[in-house]
Amino acid sequence: MSENEFIIGCQKQDAKIQNSVYKTYGPKVFGICKRYMKDRERAEEMTMNSFLTVFQKINQFKNDGSFEGWILKITVNCCLMELRKKTAFSNEFPLENIQSANENEVLKSLQEKDIDTILSILPEGARIIFNLYAIEGYKHAEIAEKLGISEGTSKSQLNYAKEKLKKIFFNSQSKN
Repeated sequence: MSENEFIIGCQKQDAKIQNSVYKTYGPKVFGICKRYMKDRERAEEMTMNSFLTVFQKINQFKNDGSFEGWILKITVNCCLMELRKKTAFSNEFPLENIQSANENEVLKSLQEKDIDTILSILPEGARIIFNLYAIEGYKHAEIAEKLGISEGTSKSQLNYAKEKLKKIFFNSQSKN
């Protein structure tokens, strides 16, 4: 089924089409929700909330991008709105002196499942900002606007997340 058929079917509130949309995009949506939410139950809840939002706002979809991209953007926004309710963002973290490393080298050496596991260790604020910046590709100005924080807080949280990830990476490398 094409994206256009999905869009038309959802606009008509066709339950079969909506189910097909869920089955087609559900795994990616759940993957995003899992990165933002700490536990599986919250990720499943946010997956459902994301699809409800997609189906409610289907008439707002403009064909200037892919339907999938629009769904994933809604998913990120739903997760952020939920987390914003519960997360206090601080712009100060105690940064330990950790040997410097090329960030790209560290990130490239980690598998997706390793990243998900490691990210679950990060405090919620740092995890959210790392997801937005390093995985979703948002800029600090966009992150600041979405979360209602300053760009400096976004940068500080990202730096903290990177330092924490480097420490975890180097600890695991020294054990091997």
